[in-house]
Amino acid sequence: MKKYIFIITAIIISGCNNSKKENTNNEKVVKKELRPFFDSDEINHYYLNFSEEDFMKIMMKEKNTPKELEFIDLFVHHFPDTIPKENFEKILLNYNYKKSNLSLKQQKEIENVFSEKDSLQDAFAACAAEYRDIFIFKKKKETVGIVKMCFKCGRVQFVGNKIDTEGFGLWTELDKLRKIVRPENYSILINN
Repeated sequence: MKKYIFIITAIIISGCNNSKKENTNNEKVVKKELRPFFDSDEINHYYLNFSEEDFMKIMMKEKNTPKELEFIDLFVHHFPDTIPKENFEKILLNYNYKKSNLSLKQQKEIENVFSEKDSLQDAFAACAAEYRDIFIFKKKKETVGIVKMCFKCGRVQFVGNKIDTEGFGLWTELDKLRKIVRPENYSILINN
């Protein structure tokens, strides 16, 4: 009897070891190169330090100026919905967005975050977006893509992408991105 138990145990253990080897081989086959959402050679990041109180003052006005209406479109709505013909960076600077000084390493890290993934987002935001972070992707100095990001609620707006971005927005991806573009504020943001 002990002899049979030993043989059965040995078969089970060797079978488990073989299945682990097979899984390792399959993982190597499944991995693919991640294609970036945009074909770019430069990435610029803009950030707006704008309080909710200041925004509420604009929203509560009975009648907004054309400039305030354009700002509201930019900050919470879907402006732009196509790549603007005019210089979009000038528009951002006009509304006090500040340009970050990104190193080539940071740009590569950002490109890796904004690339195809095998995982899909399955949780969706329940708040209104406040697009404080905007990424501009360029190819030969021409804007080829824009990403508006709200780290508070996880909403993202893509403009100009050729690859499906439907599943983008896992909190792990957003955390990586936040660490890259706002490392000095990262510990404050995750603790709130």
